[in-house]
Amino acid sequence: MPFIAIDKNTGKPIDILEISNPHLTLKKSEFICQLCGEAMFLKAGPILRPHFSHFADCKSDYKTGHSETANHLFAKMELKRILRAQFSNLENIEIEYEVPIPEIKRVADVLVTFPMGWRMAHEIQLSSITLEDLEERTNDYFRGGIDVYWWLGESADIPSNRMWCVKKFGFSLSISFNFKQQPEPFSFSQIT
Repeated sequence: MPFIAIDKNTGKPIDILEISNPHLTLKKSEFICQLCGEAMFLKAGPILRPHFSHFADCKSDYKTGHSETANHLFAKMELKRILRAQFSNLENIEIEYEVPIPEIKRVADVLVTFPMGWRMAHEIQLSSITLEDLEERTNDYFRGGIDVYWWLGESADIPSNRMWCVKKFGFSLSISFNFKQQPEPFSFSQIT
């Protein structure tokens, strides 16, 4: 369920979350997948967060894993918002989600790019993942010259994954969801 597609006419990215009424603003068949170039369509409803969808499966060779849950999508939005607040005193910083990284054929959940070119990928992992997969994905980012931060939640936030993060990075980041709590239904924690 991507939030980003490419405008077929201009070649520019469309962030569906920055459009107040996508059904009225966007015309049919005017957007394509940023990974495979195939046509996409808009999905939205009273309880369905607006997003783009393929008519058929994405034919990209990017390693994207499986479809994202509503919590994963929400976490990307919130993490982008929180990182913007964190870096609000810095100029010319780019904070984007669903960013394709061509050199490693991966899509960063949230990518922070500093003016001098330093990039930080923030990966949200909510589903179960093996230590081997964490290592492989991390090494892919390192090969691309990108630092990576893992945000573990739900079934991925287990002792073995947290300990792997502590050994690899010196800390472990966790996220949790509590939609009954207001005003912040989303929380982060750090273990060192």
